[in-house]
Amino acid sequence: MDNDKKNKANNEDFNVDQLLAERDRLDKLFKDKFKRIITVMFTDLKGSTAIAEMQGDLMHRNIIKHQNDIIFPTIEKYKGILVKTMGDGTMSYFEKAQDCLRAAAEIQKGIDDFNLTKTINIPILLRAGIHTGEGIVEDNDIFGDVVNVAARFEGQAMAGEICISEETFNALDDKSEIYCRFIKEVEVKGKKEPVKLFKAFWNPKEVEADILQAASAPKIEGKKGLSRNLILAISMIIVVLIALIIYFGDFSSSVSVESRSKEHSVVIPESKENPDDLKKLK
Repeated sequence: MDNDKKNKANNEDFNVDQLLAERDRLDKLFKDKFKRIITVMFTDLKGSTAIAEMQGDLMHRNIIKHQNDIIFPTIEKYKGILVKTMGDGTMSYFEKAQDCLRAAAEIQKGIDDFNLTKTINIPILLRAGIHTGEGIVEDNDIFGDVVNVAARFEGQAMAGEICISEETFNALDDKSEIYCRFIKEVEVKGKKEPVKLFKAFWNPKEVEADILQAASAPKIEGKKGLSRNLILAISMIIVVLIALIIYFGDFSSSVSVESRSKEHSVVIPESKENPDDLKKLK
């Protein structure tokens, strides 16, 4: 009975303001301890299902081992944390976007070098997606929108590609170290507006080819919307000009016909002196 009275007394000691203050303190404590800006990377083996179906589970597992032998040490080299593997995919995070991009580029180079050795008769085709944002970091896992968006960018990548978000591109300390270029805007599940997708080029030959292609491509000023408006305006001007030409053409024709009839009509005056000649002319 005494304990019940004591608990009741303790509960009465907390008013609403105190509870709200305690909540704010806990929210701050949670944010300081678990929330921070991170860069998340997803990797995935392209064509995994087809490999397992055509080559068998043992070959599929062998390919996963070879790719992980490249991915795991590279993530550690660039101070990343491997959170988990998901079949033939991986999820990791980095404190710095630059380190994450370095790791992704080195992983793709490592995969490419491995394929050239012909150790196995099936090439490893890897794709990677990277996004930077605020996430919840626990001891053995990460959570938050940053994780979901990174996974979406990985889904946008083709075999051998690294797709990164605009947030990751802006977070890079040295944007010239690894060549990156804006590719397009894409619709991402869970986002109301389209997001900008950048591609990171890790192959020097692809970098050179992309730069040459960009240099030779015709430059179009303005946005697509402006181009449509310009085309519409030009079309309207052409229609108006055609209408004016037709109008003034008809008008000038009528004027010239009238002018011609007046200027070239033959008017024969009556002659009192030679009535017979006048009759002959008529």
